[in-house]
Amino acid sequence: MMPGQIPDPSLTAGALPGLGPLTGLPGTALTAEELKYADIRNIGAMISPLHFLEVKLGKRPQPVKSELDEEEERRKRRREKNKVAAARCRNKKKERTEFLQRESERLELMNAELKAQIEELKQERQQLILKLNPGAGLVAPVRATSL
Repeated sequence: MMPGQIPDPSLTAGALPGLGPLTGLPGTALTAEELKYADIRNIGAMISPLHFLEVKLGKRPQPVKSELDEEEERRKRRREKNKVAAARCRNKKKERTEFLQRESERLELMNAELKAQIEELKQERQQLILKLNPGAGLVAPVRATSL
């Protein structure tokens, strides 16, 4: 038989060359399930390979209800996990912000204390200079000018 030819309705399923495992089986030995795929005696038009695969053109196969339920359950679990992860992320961000705020306040206090300590040390240095050289701190030295 040539491609595009209409099969002879008198042929049995076993006489068809392209049916693979069904080749060689007499037409009367086929069960109802096998006839579902192989009985072309009552079909007067050409059968496409898609017929054997039960492919319906133009329509997407609809999933079974249990598959829809499973898919919905997976979505719910994924949303719940995402919700928990988002809450965990927000908490971590909040904790990090609070930590940085406390650290900033601590460093500002430390900076103020160090500045106060610098001023104390400057005053102490000035007092030591005055004690070592009592006349140097009160009057500026006079320079001789040439006339």
